[in-house]
Amino acid sequence: MQGSDADAVPDAAWLDTIEDAAAGADVLLGMPVAGFHAGSAALAVGATRVFGVLQPFEPTRDFPPAGLGLRRVPRWLNRPLGRFVESLAWRVAGPPLNKARRARGQPPIGDPIRGQRMLCGWSPTLLTAPDDWPADRFTVTGAWRLPPDSGWRPDADLTTFLDAGEPPIYLGFGSMPPISGMDRLLRTLLDGLVGRRILVSAGWAELGSTALPSGVLRIGPVPHEWLFPRCAAIIHHCGAGTTHAAAASGVPSIPVPFTLDQPFWAGRLRAVGIGSRPLDPRRPRSDAVAAALAEVESAAMRERAREVAEAMASEDGVRVAVAAIEALVA
Repeated sequence: MQGSDADAVPDAAWLDTIEDAAAGADVLLGMPVAGFHAGSAALAVGATRVFGVLQPFEPTRDFPPAGLGLRRVPRWLNRPLGRFVESLAWRVAGPPLNKARRARGQPPIGDPIRGQRMLCGWSPTLLTAPDDWPADRFTVTGAWRLPPDSGWRPDADLTTFLDAGEPPIYLGFGSMPPISGMDRLLRTLLDGLVGRRILVSAGWAELGSTALPSGVLRIGPVPHEWLFPRCAAIIHHCGAGTTHAAAASGVPSIPVPFTLDQPFWAGRLRAVGIGSRPLDPRRPRSDAVAAALAEVESAAMRERAREVAEAMASEDGVRVAVAAIEALVA
């Protein structure tokens, strides 16, 4: 976060909102975007602080901070880099937050997140807690999934397409914005998949807004938990939500990570054995796409994808998280 970004955060308004909402609460659960403000508000109202994360931010010797978009650094650098990022985040956000606290008659504080209880909303099948994370502070709960929308139905075009042939390949980048080179990337991916049936999910980038080849259908939002099991492979950006939906579907992934935590999750899919070698969105090559497809269609990877999905089916991240929170006030 740059200085101008920090200045744009409405610290006083956020504190007002969170403190008002948390008045009388026993526990305040903060998430990363407003984590510091949630921690401050918890101290103000006397609530126990708990923080929820969808990516591993805590320093560890096992890997660098997930949100940096790094693919690999020397192992000895992982933990120091994590500590630096942790310190830098508070160095940027702390002064304006404490300025807002002083205006409210509250004393300044240190980092209200460091050392507190953390609920990790990802699958332990994809990533267990590192050995250097204290077990009494960190709980890997499993993914936090909403219940299926019982009223949702696929449209006629999608149903007809799915019924018309072999399972298609899903291609979509979710909430990625329409960045430079996206059209070229899509063309290269389609070139590497020539002859295959493909679903292109428009997403925030509005993929597939121009003419598409025969055998390719452009779709809008469709629940991943419904669609992915009906596909032959899943090409995606490796956001945390899409990664978990793909892993839970029993269908292998072809990762195309762009930034932030996406390279980290692409690496986890690869490490667990349910993802191909990641494709570089900046330098796409159709031959690399074809090689990745051959990899995910191997019998070994398809069997491994089924095993991972079976393991994840027994996970209930919401239940585990709720139980952990209730235990704090029992």
